[in-house]
Amino acid sequence: MLGGLAASAGALAIGPSEAAPQIGRDGLWIEDFYRPTSASIPIDLANASAEGKVLSIFWERAGCEYCAMLHLVALQDPDIRDFMARRFFAVRLNFYGDTPIVDLDGRVLKERDLAVRHGVTGTPTMEFRIADGREVYRIPGYAEPPVLRALFDYVYRGGYLGMSDAAWLSARGLM
Repeated sequence: MLGGLAASAGALAIGPSEAAPQIGRDGLWIEDFYRPTSASIPIDLANASAEGKVLSIFWERAGCEYCAMLHLVALQDPDIRDFMARRFFAVRLNFYGDTPIVDLDGRVLKERDLAVRHGVTGTPTMEFRIADGREVYRIPGYAEPPVLRALFDYVYRGGYLGMSDAAWLSARGLM
């Protein structure tokens, strides 16, 4: 299925100045709004905070069909891409990776062990953390573009402080 999705990237309605996303040598998707991780969640969080942004950790794995859908469908929406780039400090971690990463408490773990510690059970998963390090929301799996955009707005506007995600989506006619 992944091959079919990746092969169909050219068939998507992509504007003339936008290219279809690429897959890196590690088998993970490359996005222009991804920031290189410092290999330290506290440093990435500090960098996000310095820019007035929420840290968004994208957990992905090579060969993930729903990751392909995320990149080839939902993240091709220019409004979603712009919203993500302007309001979130997005880094990507490999669900099965070996790279050592410093967690919030200073403990150093391989990406795959950090995923377990953070309760990530599948890919894609988007984990959102605010300046004090608290995880305020998580998107587990693929979401269609209108839902994904509304959930990004939910995190950015602090909707999680006053209502459930279901109520937020319902108020926008998405449930």
